[in-house]
Amino acid sequence: MSKSNSTYFGTSVAVLVAVVVLVGAVYKVFVGAPPQAPMDDQAVAERLKPMGEVTVAAAPAPAAEAPAGESAAPAEAAPAATETAAAAPAAASGAAAGEAIYNKACIACHAAGVAGAPKLGDAAAWEPRIAKGIDALLQSAINGLNAMPPRGTCMDCSDDDLRNGIEFMISKAQ
Repeated sequence: MSKSNSTYFGTSVAVLVAVVVLVGAVYKVFVGAPPQAPMDDQAVAERLKPMGEVTVAAAPAPAAEAPAGESAAPAEAAPAATETAAAAPAAASGAAAGEAIYNKACIACHAAGVAGAPKLGDAAAWEPRIAKGIDALLQSAINGLNAMPPRGTCMDCSDDDLRNGIEFMISKAQ
């Protein structure tokens, strides 16, 4: 009986090895080895370059010198355009800036009322806080209160940014 068992075992191992070799050969023929990426310096640099680039708008090129017959008035208009462009960020303050700060940092907790944070637009929850005054709310935002960490989740916000965010939330609760 042991001779038939060893014959059966030997035959089983031989068939198993043959199947594995056959599967390996078929895989090699049909799938093959994956293509190797070129390793020259240019190809490596191409694969490692950033996905995108930031382009900063360049200052307008200085106008070519005007012919002698033209006046210098257009050259004086350039500083006014620069002043207008510089005033644009200042105009973004207030309600629009408050909404931007809310959407950037405050929404994470104040949209869902996480850990007791008053929800945006919930007048009943905001009423006792509004009664404390904007300065007290600003100090709570700067220093943190209960589960809210200092500066909420906006570590790069200035005090004015936080004030704008608070004013935006108060405006939605009134």
